[in-house]
Amino acid sequence: MALPDTIKQVDGTSFIFAYDTEWPAAPTPGWSAVVNAEIDMGGLAAAAARQSAKCDLTANRDLEYKVELSVEVDVDPVAAGRIDIYAGYSDSATAAVGNPAMLNGTDSAYVGGAAGTLAEGLLQLEHVGSLVLQVKNDADNEPQVGVVGIIRPLARYMMIVVVNSCSQALGADGVADECAVRVTGLTIQNQD
Repeated sequence: MALPDTIKQVDGTSFIFAYDTEWPAAPTPGWSAVVNAEIDMGGLAAAAARQSAKCDLTANRDLEYKVELSVEVDVDPVAAGRIDIYAGYSDSATAAVGNPAMLNGTDSAYVGGAAGTLAEGLLQLEHVGSLVLQVKNDADNEPQVGVVGIIRPLARYMMIVVVNSCSQALGADGVADECAVRVTGLTIQNQD
């Protein structure tokens, strides 16, 4: 029996968090047109947050995942404006069961829970990272795309929280706004 020559890291399964109605059939190059978990980021106001529906990473999930953001704004943001991404994990497939930080497991506004604040709720989630935006908008004909972090999911089901920390609302002109989060497994392979 031959031993493997190398151990490599390859892209595994990708999951798209987006609003199916607005996510285009020909999305950001290299991204799937299939939405795995709903999150409507279109029109998300400055200083507001939105949570996604639960996404099933499957029982045989990867150890680590790369998290990327594709986003458009209709008006130029101020310099160094950013979009912050947080993650919460659950062992339950049921939307409102077993979630951290008062997440409800559905695509909806996020304020940190009925009795809490947004700032308090975010402290109970994993801060994945931020995408610092360039001073450009939807009229420049391309979304702003970048890696925001690497995560190690602690459970099978995952929810994303997007916080708009830039000065403008996210793209909402209704013309295939390319606002999505892509979570891609980093699969380890033994190769001969």
